[in-house]
Amino acid sequence: MKKLLSYLFIIPVLLISGCSWVEYFTLGNKTDNPITVTYELAKMEEGNIFGVFINNPEAYQLSKSSKIQWDNKVELEDLDDNPAIVKVILPPKTVMIFGRLHNDTYESNNQHFINSRDFNFGKMSIDQSEKTIQITKTTFDDYFVKKNGYVKFDVE
Repeated sequence: MKKLLSYLFIIPVLLISGCSWVEYFTLGNKTDNPITVTYELAKMEEGNIFGVFINNPEAYQLSKSSKIQWDNKVELEDLDDNPAIVKVILPPKTVMIFGRLHNDTYESNNQHFINSRDFNFGKMSIDQSEKTIQITKTTFDDYFVKKNGYVKFDVE
């Protein structure tokens, strides 16, 4: 009887909540040093009005097991005045969320997205103490891998 009552409660809750999800695009700094991240947003293609990527990224502290600590937000300062270019210093053991895909599933950088979404990624440069990683739209999928609702690349 308890099982039946719990189903009667759960089913309406699921119906009311709908089927909405978000896939996050993240860059993690798992090193012990800050890294400088610069990325450029590409102009959106005609007919698209929502970009996957944003010019006001958020950052969060990572736990010891590399999970995002949603209650531990880290403030980032954009060091570039151009609204199409973002340059931030990402502290050690943090993750930056710089894009979101709502109610769609990411497969590749050249896929067709629903809801007038555009893969508005131009390029990214990640500067560490002794090396620089350059990522373009063409090479995006070589670096960023989809895992558990995140399209992520971790600097280790």
